[in-house]
Amino acid sequence: MTAVPPFTSTVTAMGMPFVVQMQIPASVTVATAAVERFHAELTWADEVFSLFKDDSYLSRLNRGEISIDDCPEEMFEILNACEWYRAKTLGGFDARRPDHLDPSGIVKGWAVARGSAALDAIGAASWMIGASGDVLVSGEGHEWRIGIADPRVVGDPTGRAVVDVVMLGGRLRALATSGGANKGLHIWDPVTGQGADHYLQVSVMAANMVDADAWATAIAAGGERVLSAALDAGMEAMAITAERDDGTYGAYASSGWPSILPA
Repeated sequence: MTAVPPFTSTVTAMGMPFVVQMQIPASVTVATAAVERFHAELTWADEVFSLFKDDSYLSRLNRGEISIDDCPEEMFEILNACEWYRAKTLGGFDARRPDHLDPSGIVKGWAVARGSAALDAIGAASWMIGASGDVLVSGEGHEWRIGIADPRVVGDPTGRAVVDVVMLGGRLRALATSGGANKGLHIWDPVTGQGADHYLQVSVMAANMVDADAWATAIAAGGERVLSAALDAGMEAMAITAERDDGTYGAYASSGWPSILPA
């Protein structure tokens, strides 16, 4: 009997592609409608939290044109979560820039997790969402084999060189990767107030997407002390420390990091 290939669809939001794969129990029409609902959640989150859209609620809040009471209630939810993660990550994750609020370190992961309810609602046996280096899976069904892009890769890492391959599923449902190797020093170090250069790239695996997203950003921003705090909090992490002369990388991986590549 020939195996049925997974349903695959790609949508664009927040300036990036989101790839959805799932084993579907129903028709392609039902699966397509679920992806449309997922896409709608991402689009709505961008309208609320984008720093690149002048008319988003966050942009208007940062300019002082509206108060938080004028925003959707999710604005308070996100900003409150940012403060919680600031405390948990020893200040590594900090949405309070000197002149504006920037919760983007968790907004994408939060939006993906929120939108994934549309996939659960149709009873998909298992599913995977890929979001430009970040991945969330259903946790049910089979584990997913996920490649982590080489820091030298620019743009969408699909089909490109990888530095590691991990199995995602079960207890570890989420993977987030952060760093400035090919985007410049875009991650803010709250201690120095400058771009962070502690690691070339950081990947974190966690039980949920928001934890993975927040901790990956925090470790990239705060370095070794925040990495230690992440391990104490039960995260699994891999930090790429430097590129060697022979083109390989120096890296640290936590004891439970589920790599399937030879050491």
